Amino acid sequence: MLSCARTRHLAAWTSTSLLAGMVLAGEAPAVATAVVHPPGVPALTASHCHGARDASPAVLRRAMLCLVNRARMGADLSPFRAERRLARAASRHAADMGRRHYFAHVSPRGTSALSRARAAGWRGGVGEVIAWGCGSLSTPRATVRAWLHSPRHRSIILGSARAAGVGVRRVAGCGGGAYWVMDVGSPRWRGRAGR
Repeated sequence: MLSCARTRHLAAWTSTSLLAGMVLAGEAPAVATAVVHPPGVPALTASHCHGARDASPAVLRRAMLCLVNRARMGADLSPFRAERRLARAASRHAADMGRRHYFAHVSPRGTSALSRARAAGWRGGVGEVIAWGCGSLSTPRATVRAWLHSPRHRSIILGSARAAGVGVRRVAGCGGGAYWVMDVGSPRWRGRAGR
């Protein structure tokens, strides 16, 4: 039986190591040439992008999109437009990971990010970033900061996509955990799948 402190440490380590997952479907977007230097990105300290761990899922999703868009604007990119079909796909995937206790872009049933987006009505290409965090690592701010520290995640967040949808599923234990999914896309991304 793990002690509470050891469980928190393990969860923090695990969430950090699992933040490396990412998938692109369709033609890969062009990567922005602007360099973002977290944690000094002013966008991550914006006071109007609040989303406390105990906030509603809707508030958490808005806070996440706000923080991502502030990072994009800090890199001279246009903000993502909130897209309900991508949000539906992202929310379904976050809920499924939380309910079935897994962490992957492809579900145990073999459902991919692109097939989830298609089922939600999205017809363009899809890029996806996912995260799992425990305690203070489960906040929108901590999640965006971790994504921006990862070159692969940053390339999706600061890429050429125009729309995004965010999903979150809070889970009990470890000081309050959360599964995060952000699906991004543009109708013009079509063709081959890539990583």
